Amino acid sequence: MFEYSYVIFEIKITLKRKESITMTQENKELNVPVDVEIVEDESLGKRDLKGFFYQFVTIVAIAMSLYHLSTAIIGTPEWQIHRTTHVVFYLTIGYILYKGSKKDSKLKFGIDILLAALSVAIYLYIMLDFERFSTRLPMVDPITTLDIILGCALILLILEMTRRTTGWALIIVALFFIAQTLFAKYFPGFLRGPGVAFETFIDYMFFTSDGIYGSSVGVSASFVYLFVLFGVFLDKTGVGTYFIELATNATRKTRGGSAKAAVLASGLFGSISGSAVANVYGTGTFTIPMMKKAGFKPVFAGAVEAVASSGGAIMPPVMGSAAFLMADFIGMPYTTIAKAAIIPAILYYISVWMIVDIEAKKMGMKKITGNVDKIDYKYFLRKSYLFLPIIVLIALLLKGFTAFYAAFFAIIGTLVVGFINDKSTVSPKNIIAMLSECGKTAVTIAAPLTCAALVVACVSLTGVGLQLTSMILKGSGGQLPLAMLFTMIITIILGMGLPTAAAYQIVAIFAPSALIELGVPVLTAHLFCFYYASFSTITPPVAMAAYAGGVLAGANVNKTGFTAVRIGVAAFVIPWCFVYSDALLMNGSVPTILMAIVSALVGVYALASGVQGYFLDKKINAIFRIIILFAAVCMILPGLQSDVIGYGILIAIYLFQRFSSKKEVVGA
Repeated sequence: MFEYSYVIFEIKITLKRKESITMTQENKELNVPVDVEIVEDESLGKRDLKGFFYQFVTIVAIAMSLYHLSTAIIGTPEWQIHRTTHVVFYLTIGYILYKGSKKDSKLKFGIDILLAALSVAIYLYIMLDFERFSTRLPMVDPITTLDIILGCALILLILEMTRRTTGWALIIVALFFIAQTLFAKYFPGFLRGPGVAFETFIDYMFFTSDGIYGSSVGVSASFVYLFVLFGVFLDKTGVGTYFIELATNATRKTRGGSAKAAVLASGLFGSISGSAVANVYGTGTFTIPMMKKAGFKPVFAGAVEAVASSGGAIMPPVMGSAAFLMADFIGMPYTTIAKAAIIPAILYYISVWMIVDIEAKKMGMKKITGNVDKIDYKYFLRKSYLFLPIIVLIALLLKGFTAFYAAFFAIIGTLVVGFINDKSTVSPKNIIAMLSECGKTAVTIAAPLTCAALVVACVSLTGVGLQLTSMILKGSGGQLPLAMLFTMIITIILGMGLPTAAAYQIVAIFAPSALIELGVPVLTAHLFCFYYASFSTITPPVAMAAYAGGVLAGANVNKTGFTAVRIGVAAFVIPWCFVYSDALLMNGSVPTILMAIVSALVGVYALASGVQGYFLDKKINAIFRIIILFAAVCMILPGLQSDVIGYGILIAIYLFQRFSSKKEVVGA
């Protein structure tokens, strides 16, 4: 009965495989086998299931994928069915697949089977008594003792699964807000209140669409899952590999091309993968060894991959699926959010590209000249049909179709191009494997989103979100810059160690409201918070994506984190840009938008130059770095006057450099 094998992760797993990677090192082309060391630092790890339990989890995972695909065709059922079905699927898979501690045993596995069975029992309890669940009046009709017991059990099951898949960070936040909800009269300051009766708490959590089965679970069930499945299909049918090949070959003749390939590849795939850390492991397996071979330091290589992967969350068309939470939260079409996000996202990646280019210059790397490349343009043109799934997705979204409908047909498009590219990748066996992999992967995304729903429910139930909003307004004295600063700090702190979607969901209930009160448009305020929730993954002391990049690169993870902040500095500046200049969010006339883009591009270059200490390929001293950073700020601020000051400073420095170089030549 208990036939399975398990792996103990005491410190880390190290796997090695040989990959043939084409790369460029200064003026040389390399096409050599590279030992790729994949190091996964898992807090608990998965069981290596065998026999009956492997087959059981596989079947449940396939059923989960088929269920979500069917909802895209026939529509989603009412929330009591749809969201509870989503939750029972991932809890059942999760408790059998994910260990509860580093050292596993048959006894612990047996307990986990009982926990999985308890998850199913709670689901059956709801379904068998569905009429009462769907028609009763929450907080009015009485609840039974069994309701309370099973409600408590479900909360504990969700918390424990989140701990196993995400770690303690989100659990600590959830436990804090649960305690504050129940025992508010013992809390100080703005957290103090009358508290909520335990029965009322369980009633709200178990029976309402704002509790455990809140909107973030609805988004996870309706949108996120299908995009995770889309990402798996892209990866397994060769489209993801094509993205990496395209990025590598497109940048191979440029200075620091291996790092620029990482920026392009991770940006392309990160938008769809939905997880910065997963994307680091997915593309970083190839890009980090390429960068190290080219001569980049391990710390820099790991940081570049982390920064590029984290940027996927802000890059349309998918934005890592987390933006669907925003669409649901503020009641705007997803296409409106994607349209507003595209210019800031491009500015971010241009900034990263520029910093990488300057770093290559500092290291003495040069552009490849002459006819040395062997890019098979016909190959890439011939394979361009692999972009079809992305084109289908964008086209359907622009046509106004629902996101899960667009995702479904994008998945179909992936199967079509996969069949054309390599029939073996879309064999029935491989399709089944993809469906199974998605079900298992989705556990790590669905669990924290459900836990985030629990936090949001606590904040909504007590009204403490309004208190947090008032605290930001009071602390800032009604001054927008201070309110933005406080919001940025709070969002980064709350987002540390959390998946982007969960981090945004928690701060969205109070942080944007303060900015909205001070006149910031709703979408702009939410995008401001969304940026900092996204880039908490590279912000020390808990920078999960940067730490993953550091581990893969064999570098000090703390140094990798601080280097990632330096490389991704634009992420912390761009939100301030679009708050003060909404033309960057595609608002305004075409000339206004174009002028804002040009100023922002120059400002981004000035920012990269000031951070790296090089301006127009010439080293600058500390004083000039400060002056250039000031010019970058001027370019960021809206208005013709500030732009003129910024342009004037940069032109003056350029003329000074040119005059100085001529003087040196004459003196020589």
